Amino acid sequence: MDELSVISRYVTNPLLINGYKFDLRIYVVVTCYEPLRIYVYKEGLARFASETYTAKFNKNNKYMHLTNYSINKKNENFVQNESAEHDDFGFKWSLSAFCKHLETVGINMSLLWSRIFDVFIKTLSCGEHYVIQAQKKNMMHR
Repeated sequence: MDELSVISRYVTNPLLINGYKFDLRIYVVVTCYEPLRIYVYKEGLARFASETYTAKFNKNNKYMHLTNYSINKKNENFVQNESAEHDDFGFKWSLSAFCKHLETVGINMSLLWSRIFDVFIKTLSCGEHYVIQAQKKNMMHR
């Protein structure tokens, strides 16, 4: 089989915020691979599922398992955040509001960001060879 695939184990005990699963949208730009130069935008999003998570697996409840805005906005329980001043309300928060919340519950944000940056570097390293090959093939320079 010559197809590329991604296989991921389902996390049955996810970290929850107020009972909801979430994901983070963090914006990263790579301006160079030789040497590796990465910039991370300080703001982003925390997106939440619109149904509270339960350990009883129900694969048909997409609103409990998925955090995609395009899916959750169709749920009758979805709460839209319409105020930049209250960015920790509803099912989409600013990244800074999310980080403030984690700090209030005792999460070491320096350690968390260190681990997030580590994931960025490892992820980019996985594709480094392909990007550099494509740059050389297309004669792209810094």
